[in-house]
Amino acid sequence: MKPVLFYYVHAHGKGHRATFSILYAELSAFFEVVAVTTNSEITKYIQHHFGAKVVELPKKYPADFTIPEHTFSKPFEVTPYALEPALRAKSLAEALARYQPKAFYCDGSPELAIMVRGMGVPVVLVHLHGNCMSDPTQVFAHQLSDRIIAHFPVGMEQSDYRFGAKTFYSGYISKYAVSHAEHSTLTDNNNVTIVLGYENYDESVLQNITRDKNLTYTIIGDKRAYNLGKNCRLYGQVKDIAGFVHGKIVICAAGQNTIAELLSLGKRLILLPEPRPYDEQAIHAAVLARNNVVLLANEAFSSDQWRNIIERAKTFTPESSNLFNFNAPELIAKKMRKWYA
Repeated sequence: MKPVLFYYVHAHGKGHRATFSILYAELSAFFEVVAVTTNSEITKYIQHHFGAKVVELPKKYPADFTIPEHTFSKPFEVTPYALEPALRAKSLAEALARYQPKAFYCDGSPELAIMVRGMGVPVVLVHLHGNCMSDPTQVFAHQLSDRIIAHFPVGMEQSDYRFGAKTFYSGYISKYAVSHAEHSTLTDNNNVTIVLGYENYDESVLQNITRDKNLTYTIIGDKRAYNLGKNCRLYGQVKDIAGFVHGKIVICAAGQNTIAELLSLGKRLILLPEPRPYDEQAIHAAVLARNNVVLLANEAFSSDQWRNIIERAKTFTPESSNLFNFNAPELIAKKMRKWYA
């Protein structure tokens, strides 16, 4: 019998489920992986694609509860004084007693990390960029974690991070790291791909980006229709971005998985960070720009500024060495086996 590993999959965006998809097979070599979710859509996705066991925790908010704005000034500030958080904790405790996991791989929720550690289970916390050290809940989760794993190289760490001594840096991980290596040889500078992220861009932003009629633009990632020129092709959401990135210049948000995937495809990136609670994308993008890995833009750019930065991208050579460990998923799994199996 393999020891059990609980793996929490956060519901925001698609990056967390993408990471789970990459790591599941490797971790399953040594553990019975039981996914923990708080969202029925994520539960159905995991059951359909992996056939894995899932513990779906109940919602912590009453039906009529208005979630307050997160100020990151005190612990558990958005947890209501209500019965629902107790029912979630009860469900989690029952799952821990039933499966008796050796560890809890926590990709996204410091509150769950704190509860699990308080119930006697080691926590492995996934570390992301951002101003999380100003949030008491995040600080405590980092303090109590048995191990911390960052799915990016140590050279891309932010200077104010305080827990480097117990953090394992795997390097960026991507599902394209090996199978699509041939895409790195593409040299088309006249087609620019725009990968829309979790948020919608204002139409005026896309109009400024695509004003140059000498270029063609491939736009993927959103169902929304935009009023753009004839030099634009809108494909909406696609299953595999690799088949739609025809040139070597890509404008995209700064989510960690998106960046990892596109860099592994050999693309030259112009980042347009989306707002996040901990400024995760803005800080990640700034770190990459300082290290000459990407070019950095913002939504206030005029059409001339977009034209200039795209021209710069045509001759830009990113410092991409040592960003990836193509064996990172296997290495993470072996680390987990050494620590807990």
